[in-house]
Formats: sequence, C-alpha cells, structure tokens
Amino acid sequence: MYLTEKIKVKSTPYLDALARESGRCYSKIVSLVRKTHDSKGFWLSKGAVQGYMRHRTYGLHSQSIQACADSYFDALKSFFQVRKSNSQAKPPKRTPKHFKVRWKSNAISHPEEGLLRLSNGRGRQPILLETDIQPKYVEMYYHRGAYYFALVCRIDVPPKQETGITVAVDMGEIHPIVSHDGNHTLIYNGRFLRSIVQYRNKVNARFKAKMDRCQKRSKRWFQLLKAKRKTLDKINAQIKDVEHKITSRFISDCQRAKADTIVIGDLKGIRDRAKFSKKSNQKIHQWAFSRTAGKITYKAEFVGIRVISASEAYTSQTCPKCANRKKPRNRNYHCKHCGFEYHRDGVGAINIWNKVSGLFFSPVVGELAAPVGVKFHWHLCRSA
Repeated sequence: MYLTEKIKVKSTPYLDALARESGRCYSKIVSLVRKTHDSKGFWLSKGAVQGYMRHRTYGLHSQSIQACADSYFDALKSFFQVRKSNSQAKPPKRTPKHFKVRWKSNAISHPEEGLLRLSNGRGRQPILLETDIQPKYVEMYYHRGAYYFALVCRIDVPPKQETGITVAVDMGEIHPIVSHDGNHTLIYNGRFLRSIVQYRNKVNARFKAKMDRCQKRSKRWFQLLKAKRKTLDKINAQIKDVEHKITSRFISDCQRAKADTIVIGDLKGIRDRAKFSKKSNQKIHQWAFSRTAGKITYKAEFVGIRVISASEAYTSQTCPKCANRKKPRNRNYHCKHCGFEYHRDGVGAINIWNKVSGLFFSPVVGELAAPVGVKFHWHLCRSA
C-alpha cells in the first residue's frame, strides 16, 4: 500500500525551469507518437519512445525523462480503454508548456539524516528537502503559486484477520455514513458538512455575480478571481478535513467492533437517475460519495479490513421485518403492513447487511436496537 506526504515549497526560477523542461520533454513524446501514428498508421510502444528519448538532451535526470513517457502511455492506455465504448474519444494530444517532474528511486538519495536529495542529472543543481521520509518516488507539481513535492511511500499492511464480523454502509447526502453490524446501527451526522457545501455555493455565486459586472480579464476581474480561488481553497480544505474526520471515526469504530469486512452500497449511476427539483438535483450532483468511499477503502486497507461493494437497489424501500416494499417520504421509515418503524438510512444499511449475509427478503425476527447518532465535532477522528 502507498501513502503520500506533501511538502510545499515557494516558487523559484530553478523550479520553474525544471517544470518547463519536463513540459518540453512530455510535449516531444506527444508529438512524436501522434505524428508517427498519422503518417505510418501505428502506435509506437513505450520502449521505443523511451529508447528514442535517451538520445535527446533535457535538463532533467534520465529517470525523470523516462517518467514523462510513463505518464503519457498511462493516458494512452486509458484512451484505448475508453475507445471501446466511445468512438468519439480522442488520444492525449495536449503539449503543455509546464509539466510535473517525477524522480524515481535511482534519482533519490539521503546524503545525511533528515535530508532528501533529488538529483537532476550530472552537473546540475539537486533539490534538497528536509524530511526523514524514504519515498519510493517523488513527484513535483505546481498549484496556485507554489510547488508541491508529493513523497509516495510504500508501507506494510497488517494481515487481514478473519473475525466473521461484517459492517454494512449506506451512504447518503445528509448522513454520509450509516453503518450496521448485525446488532447496532450508527448514523454519522453530515449536516455540518452539508452546511459548508451550501456556504461554498453561496460564496461562489457571490463572486460570479461581481465578476459578471466587470470587464472580462480586466484588473478588477483578476483581483476577484484571485480572491475567489483563495476563499474556495479554504472552504474546500474544510470540506476535506470534515470528510477525513468522519471516515477516520468510522474506521475506528469498525476496529473496535473487530470487523474484518466493510460492505459499501454501490451508487453508480445515481446522478443519471436524478430527476427531481433544481435544488435537489444540485445536492445530488455535488454529493461526493465516491470520494467518501475512496477514503473508507484506503483507510480500511491500512488497518487490514477488506472492503467490498454491493448493490443497494431497493434497500431503503424494503421492510427488514416483513419484506414489504414501500418508498419512504421522509427520514423515517414506517411500514403500514407490519408497523415496523426505523430510520430510513438505517433500513438501507440493515438491508445491505442482510443481502451480504444471505438474509435479504428473509424477515428479521425480533426488535432492532435504536440507531445511535454520531455528531460531528472537530476532534472526531477516533472513538473514545
């Protein structure tokens, strides 16, 4: 498993020059492959391109030049995959002026403790970073006036323990995570997260209204653009922080329950089915469920918990007690057939758990414990 640590460095002429050299190298690879395909009718292989690039001179480490070819052929591989279902797909053809710079293991060294050295080739000035991390590779990219060095490290994952305990997750727009382990249901409240997203929409609309009253690309327009980006960056950082703390608390609760498997409801295609009011559609389209699922997945793998997905079709509409199907109109589920009452998202999590356990459409016997709410606060990372 890989983890990434980022180091922010102020922009300097030397770092700008490295980014330009990487852009020049990547652009040459793009044009070489494209022109060969247009004239000869075939795609060059990565080995052939990397062999050709060895004979050209760039102000980069030789492994950084090879990494540019790796980046291009990763994009080309995605194009070949997309082309199977979309005949209008186009291969990567952008020739950027600046591009990310990657240092592989051969270009990374530790001259002394607490110092990381990134080589840029013989006779060129190296980059020194103060860190004790020993990365597998380092990638430099530019974002909003500064350069970031992403140090990617390989870590050992603990062996998966078979305890037989499964936790099912029903993700929602109001409550990002609702879990059920067969006995208990936990509802992780996401109204604070929702309020930040709503505030971001208002801020974005306010800046857009001001910019529309200005002449485009005027001095005042650029000032507003800069202020807008800075403000939205802060709000997005808050959203990211809240998502991390909610998912970390959930994984902590799974560890305490000694779970070995997490089942997440598959929400693929939900945006295509969103045909509600304008406001409701906006909430669904801004709902970052895949980002939440991604955080749960890598954090669970980090502690040795397996993550799988399961269809959540009709899970929020099926009564877990009598298997009668009814579409709820509010946050509470009430079955008129048997009188069963429970939280709507809790019913979804219970039915996902039943489906994985082979009990779907097999009525639950007995009373379920009332769901427990987990309210967000700024120190929510772990359970008490």
